[in-house]
Amino acid sequence: MKIEHSRALTIAVITVVVLIVTTYAHELLSRLSAYRNLHRSAPFYYVESIDKIGVAFLCILAAWLMRRAGPREVLRELGLSAPVLPAIAFGLGVSLPMLIGFALTRDLTPHPQLLPILFLTVFSPFVEELQSRGFGVRQFQRGTGWPFWVVVWPSAVLFGWSHVEQGQSLQEMVGLFFLIGSGGLLFAWLVYRWQNLWVPVALHICMNLWWELFSVSRNAIGGWFPFSLQTFTTVLAIFVTIYYTRSKVPARAANASSAV
Repeated sequence: MKIEHSRALTIAVITVVVLIVTTYAHELLSRLSAYRNLHRSAPFYYVESIDKIGVAFLCILAAWLMRRAGPREVLRELGLSAPVLPAIAFGLGVSLPMLIGFALTRDLTPHPQLLPILFLTVFSPFVEELQSRGFGVRQFQRGTGWPFWVVVWPSAVLFGWSHVEQGQSLQEMVGLFFLIGSGGLLFAWLVYRWQNLWVPVALHICMNLWWELFSVSRNAIGGWFPFSLQTFTTVLAIFVTIYYTRSKVPARAANASSAV
């Protein structure tokens, strides 16, 4: 069914606004003195979990308000109703170059703490994928019926921009923007090809997990060798995805939802 232009435009505007608000959720909450005090006194993962929970809630709420559908339909629009186990196998398989490369060249992180690692490698990647790819791309495309290469840019740009603060210099910030933004494009493409949000979630978790377990770097730019391993992993993810989804994309791409 063809989606009305005005309805598609409304969904586009709401989606972009929610993406901007959720991207700057931490900065907005930091305006509250109670939140700032909590950030000074409590572990970072405890306080930033509040940000992530708020982000996930806003994305799910916005999807529900635009769809006016039941929980199952909202989960389907976000890509969360798809199978999980194949996604886990995909993430573990294509990230093996990073695991093997780091295991052979780096030492394990001394005295790892469970809660910080779980936050950085599981909870935070899940919410980022829900926000940027599930809501910001999949829901966006299914709600508007617009081409993938049109709807993908707001989330990719905001995803890259939200990580530049990790850079210690202008060069690092620019590098992070393009590296993370490109990763956002890749993960969005994975959702588009597999029609399964768990695929980029699993890959994001695995890549973050190997990075943290071996204390590779304070940010995503860790030198030429870690960068090479990341690149090999992403190239492998692309080839595996093309191979396994090559006969299914046309039907899937045409299956955009018109319900609002």
